[in-house]
Amino acid sequence: MSGPSAPSVPPVPPYGPYREDCPWCGSRRLRARPGGDGPRQGAPHRSALVRCHDCRHVFRNPPLTPGPERPVVRAGVRLKHGRAARAMVRRCPEPESWLDVGTGDADFPLTARTYFPYTSFDGLDPTPRVLRARAVERVEEAFVGRLTDHHIAVRLRERYDVVSLFQYLERVADPRAELRGALRVLRPGGHLLVDVPDPRRLSPVHPVGLSAELVAQGCTVLTGTRGHRVIARKDASAP
Repeated sequence: MSGPSAPSVPPVPPYGPYREDCPWCGSRRLRARPGGDGPRQGAPHRSALVRCHDCRHVFRNPPLTPGPERPVVRAGVRLKHGRAARAMVRRCPEPESWLDVGTGDADFPLTARTYFPYTSFDGLDPTPRVLRARAVERVEEAFVGRLTDHHIAVRLRERYDVVSLFQYLERVADPRAELRGALRVLRPGGHLLVDVPDPRRLSPVHPVGLSAELVAQGCTVLTGTRGHRVIARKDASAP
């Protein structure tokens, strides 16, 4: 007689909750991209391509749910991390302290340490994965939470020379608030490194809008708007 079967694990939903507003600017004036079907609340197996009428950001509605990375994807991520680290060497060759936001298992600090052997890398992530990364010495300090959490903002205020966010802003409900949080933990004169998906593809955070927001927050943008990497310097007058 066979024993009881193991309970089945429900599959992870492919999409997050439907949005009535733009994840970047909060506008509710959304419209379908040319060739798309427009916003469809409750559509079970597809996600519409939507453009914000006010800030022109394009995003999936409802958004995709992040899934586990496959080995080939992780290999591509390592290459991207190496390119980003080399780009920062040219602008900030010897930072004392660096916070990687949404670090997960701290893959980026592991790669970046090759180019910045004397930099102290810390990690921030909403999951306990960052604690495991500290245990294996991929980061020196680990913080569980988000940039918008009060205890994080107070503890880390103006602490870092560099703050990096790799495909992080498009995964949060309020990317502008997270961006302001990143600037708060950055020292005046420090550098912000933001990596977003390829601007030719679908993304709720486009380099053009991101650069405009950084300028509005008192930063000097050091990169163009055609690539998927934005590097900015926090000016002394920034709030």
